Amino acid sequence: MWFKQLSQREKTRIFSFFWENWWVLTFTFLAFALYFQSLYYKNSLIFDLKNRIFHLNQVKEIAIQEREDLLLHLQSQDDPEWIELVLKERLGLVEEGEVKVVFLY
Repeated sequence: MWFKQLSQREKTRIFSFFWENWWVLTFTFLAFALYFQSLYYKNSLIFDLKNRIFHLNQVKEIAIQEREDLLLHLQSQDDPEWIELVLKERLGLVEEGEVKVVFLY
């Protein structure tokens, strides 16, 4: 709308300014294009790294839980009740006076 109010001479000056300095506009456009491309690349990289951090935190939690279980297992190996339980479960031993039941499939 403001362009219509200008005189023919002013319109010609504006057009000639842009015609003479086309390379500045092209350079500016390319600079913005490269900036937005690098911004997109940076954001995708940040997203990938956040996903990797999340995955590594899950793996860390699982490893901590396994470590705690193994520590409890090591601490209970000296307990006579634990030894008895392992003998019953893994080797199938029974105490005197108990009846062993075996299910055949």
